[in-house]
Amino acid sequence: MDRIASRLGGKLIVAAEQGGLLKLIGRFFRSLTLWLTVIYFVLGAGLCFAMHFVGERNITTAFLIYLPPSLWLLPLAPLMLLGLLFYRRCLMAQIAMGCLLMLWLGYPLVRLSTATGDGGETHEISVMTYNRGQNMSQSLQPFKNATHPDILVFQEAGGRAAGFLHSPDYAEFGHAADIGEFTLLSRYPIKDRSLVPAASLGSARAARFVIDWNGRPISVYVVHLMTPRDVLGFYMRGAFLWGILGVPGTPGAEKRRHYQTFWDQQINDASQIMASVRADANPCILAGDFNAPHVGYIHRMLAAELGDAHAAAGHGFGFTFPGVTRNPLSLGGPWMRIDYIFYDRHWKAVECLTEKKRPSQHRAVMARMRLTGGSSKP
Repeated sequence: MDRIASRLGGKLIVAAEQGGLLKLIGRFFRSLTLWLTVIYFVLGAGLCFAMHFVGERNITTAFLIYLPPSLWLLPLAPLMLLGLLFYRRCLMAQIAMGCLLMLWLGYPLVRLSTATGDGGETHEISVMTYNRGQNMSQSLQPFKNATHPDILVFQEAGGRAAGFLHSPDYAEFGHAADIGEFTLLSRYPIKDRSLVPAASLGSARAARFVIDWNGRPISVYVVHLMTPRDVLGFYMRGAFLWGILGVPGTPGAEKRRHYQTFWDQQINDASQIMASVRADANPCILAGDFNAPHVGYIHRMLAAELGDAHAAAGHGFGFTFPGVTRNPLSLGGPWMRIDYIFYDRHWKAVECLTEKKRPSQHRAVMARMRLTGGSSKP
């Protein structure tokens, strides 16, 4: 009997020791989950703030804004597993942070429906934009025929106005004009066209077309800022880190200034276009390939003075680029908005649609806008 009691007592001591160890392990993982959640929140909030407010003004954040937004959500998966196993309260906080991160990165633009007008309004006009470079021989006709734009603008389409005008596929447009790489088709007479001078040496980044819209002149700016493709490809080797490492007063500062040149020119070109719009006496619409993601500084700069048709009246994510990709983080589809239709205070966006499921590098965007007289900001 004594021997049995001794064995039983030994087992109870071992069990107590194991229970204490399990509690210690549990407390460790609870603390780990809490601290990792706090670190993720602080880093995520700081990253979003930097991308939105610094963006193209620093080569590191300029590189980051072109990455798939889902990349920043990947750490949530192991964090949520830890929360589920060890700290349920943290799990709820993690879900909330994931939602906030998605909102900050542009996902609030998901809508279930669009605002629509009466149709046939005499004070409404519809504009479509499309960068036809790298269109992979894919036709724009289905989207164009479904949306019936009054004005259709193309980038990378220099000298094509006459061809479009005589094509039966574009028979609804009675007027066409081109200048530089920009082409505009219109149901209304085109009264003038000119290039907007670039802020620095190089090709013009925008063209201004004046349309006689039922007796009222309106200005349509067709925009195509420089592509950052080559710059970003170079940054992928690690050069983007000079935005952090190039501290003033160190040898890295010169490299930072060198790599920043492209983005400074991009910002200056966008500012030059905005200066032209501010000086324009006509109601203005800007449409084209801005090569500036919706989470960056250039978009924020433009949206501070102009309305973004998709943000005001769009639905879905509205992503326009890249239309064809093998990136698993985007599930094979586009992950950013760089093709926009902006408008000044004279307009109100009524509807905005982004083309879906066409394997072209860019997807077209169509917006319908109503002339309001400019009594308020967009």
